[in-house]
Amino acid sequence: GKLTSSRKGSCGISIESSFQFGWTPLMCAASVADFAIVRLLLDRGANACFEIDKYTVLMAACTAHASEENILKTVELLLSRNADPNLTCRRQMTPLMHAARKGYPQVVALLVAHGSHINAQDENGYSALIWAAQHGHKSVIFKLLELGADKNLQTKDEKTAAELAKINKHSEIYSLLSLAANHLQGRYHETIKEEGIYKFLTTVPEHRVGSYSTFDDVEVFLHGLGLEHIIGLLKERDITLRQLLIMQKDELIQIGITNPGDQQKLLDAINELQVEEIRIGDLSEVMKLELSGDEFLKFLQKLNKECSKLTVPVQTMNKHFLKNSHKVFNQRK
Repeated sequence: GKLTSSRKGSCGISIESSFQFGWTPLMCAASVADFAIVRLLLDRGANACFEIDKYTVLMAACTAHASEENILKTVELLLSRNADPNLTCRRQMTPLMHAARKGYPQVVALLVAHGSHINAQDENGYSALIWAAQHGHKSVIFKLLELGADKNLQTKDEKTAAELAKINKHSEIYSLLSLAANHLQGRYHETIKEEGIYKFLTTVPEHRVGSYSTFDDVEVFLHGLGLEHIIGLLKERDITLRQLLIMQKDELIQIGITNPGDQQKLLDAINELQVEEIRIGDLSEVMKLELSGDEFLKFLQKLNKECSKLTVPVQTMNKHFLKNSHKVFNQRK
């Protein structure tokens, strides 16, 4: 018999009509992200979970040739009508992978918010991040990384997202993913270390940090050069000795050291000392430690305790040099 009018669209087409390849009106409307028609069809009873050959209405919306704004509204509507974001097509691709492949960061975020598995992999081992990297969608990559995507996953032929970006000549994305990747111990161990450092910094008593003057070493250095008159200047600007020893002439002028004689004395001393910056990242042995959060916290506390033992002798030496700095400096000449 004939379908009732409630089961037809406004133009008299049945919501269950079958077009080319078995597509329904809802599938067609979703594939162009026509929000108004999709809503109308859903309101009239169309099935938001419809699929043809394992290709769902939600997948059609995620790959639509339309503005991301329209796609976002359409996807949100389908999700609100219980479309499953974790169903896969014949190639084991989820709607999230389809959206990442097409380059829709807002749609990606929406799908993850609705429970889409961010690190799911298709039949070839491609995750959403890997699809985005292969196609050069930087904004999608930023969003996926922000949401916790694993950048170390590999395809079945053992390619990471970074490697596929490089192969496809997306150099900026390759650099981004290479920088983000932690080849030493993976995301988990890095997070454990960050938590350990945070706990350590938030539990160290404040009096330990401020138990001696941070300017003692600056005073010793400047007294030795006969530049006591600029100590106040450096204190006002919170300049540490470490900062002072890597400054160049233009930087000395910027902080107020304008006397050419003073500048030359400092530059000569800096050059003689040849201080080099040491970055934490260069301490490879420490970075390779694979410890639990509690073990790493204990390691930091023990290290802090050992360093604290040096405070008194260093203070004593500072006071000694402060009193005799001119003698020490003259002996070096």
